[in-house]
Amino acid sequence: MALRRRTMLAAVPLLALAACSESGGENSDRANEINRDRFVSGDGSNYRWEEPDERFAAPRLTGEDLDGNPIDTDDWAGSVLVVNFWGSWCPPCVAEAPYLVEAAAEFQDQGVQFLGVNIRDTGDAAQAFENRWAVTYPSLSDEAGRVADQFVDYGLSPNDIPATIVIDAEHRVFSIWRGGIDDAETLIADVRKALEPA
Repeated sequence: MALRRRTMLAAVPLLALAACSESGGENSDRANEINRDRFVSGDGSNYRWEEPDERFAAPRLTGEDLDGNPIDTDDWAGSVLVVNFWGSWCPPCVAEAPYLVEAAAEFQDQGVQFLGVNIRDTGDAAQAFENRWAVTYPSLSDEAGRVADQFVDYGLSPNDIPATIVIDAEHRVFSIWRGGIDDAETLIADVRKALEPA
């Protein structure tokens, strides 16, 4: 898919570079080839597509939450989605957890749905993490990394966590944040921009 010119993330504070990633390999070469013409943040970790006609369709995410209940992002048509890839074993994921919980509370009943994607965890470890941080939104169980694989063409892989993707109400990718979130305000501001009429 040909990707058109992107708008630089000029006014948004940069997020931490620390991530639980295992860089390298064929996926990183493929992502570098796809991303080479994008306008991105200065450190290359964050992308935003300001113009609605430049956004690309987000993949439909399906599976079961940590309690075994079905999840299908098509059920949230018309809602902005915030998808966060995390693992209980990942220190930056632990550090950003309270900020995600705060941002989710900010948008309660405002047409925004938060969804976690738990990578390479046992069910007990993932549940303990969510209980510790009082996470109120669901998380898909993605022990094998199949959900994350759907974003590999856009610079993400199951090895690149934490990562957060904001998807607009028409379920097009608005922004991708690779690395831990340093504060709730940054994410809240990004979601507010995604909520603006296209």
